[in-house]
Amino acid sequence: MAKPTEAFAGKYPVPPLKVPINKNKTFIFTNQSKNRTVINNSEFKTYISIFMKKLSFIALALLLVTGCKNDPKQTISKTTASEKKDSSLAKVSAAEYKTPENKEIPALKECTEKTIEYGSEQECFFPESTIKEVYQKTIKENEIEKAELLLPDLPGHTVEKTINQDGLESIHYKVAPEKIEIEFLFAGGVTTLELEQQGGKVKRTIIHSAD
Repeated sequence: MAKPTEAFAGKYPVPPLKVPINKNKTFIFTNQSKNRTVINNSEFKTYISIFMKKLSFIALALLLVTGCKNDPKQTISKTTASEKKDSSLAKVSAAEYKTPENKEIPALKECTEKTIEYGSEQECFFPESTIKEVYQKTIKENEIEKAELLLPDLPGHTVEKTINQDGLESIHYKVAPEKIEIEFLFAGGVTTLELEQQGGKVKRTIIHSAD
């Protein structure tokens, strides 16, 4: 009867170990029993070349970073120039897109008052103004009695407005080229507002007269 070892060997013969001899291959064994990695000489040279390129790139990057850190004056100068440029652009934009201001009626150039028969008269001149502007100013500043009852806008033709309030019966608008006359008919008298365009200025006359 054969021994177990001999029977196993006879049933499963073990081939002799042959190591191929090849000058173009280098064997690197990571595990003596199972795993091995085979790298030929050309592949090895390629890996070395790639590694050297990466190393050169890293060294160049370090030099650039070091150079930037050692030259802060240049960076500050560029930043300052950029800030000045942005500031000048902002000033130009503000000047170009400046919000238009509401036009204010200039101060009175001259105002005089005098007494007339059965009443009084006030005469004022408004430089660089129009009849419409002076009309709106008269209403806004309530410079004549019952100014709040005047029409919001000047009419384009002669018209009469019935009031019948606080002694005021009606308001008459007499429209002519470059001139408008407005009469307040009260129970005890008449108040007249005249606006006349004289070139670039407006003459305003307010007359109070009793019946």
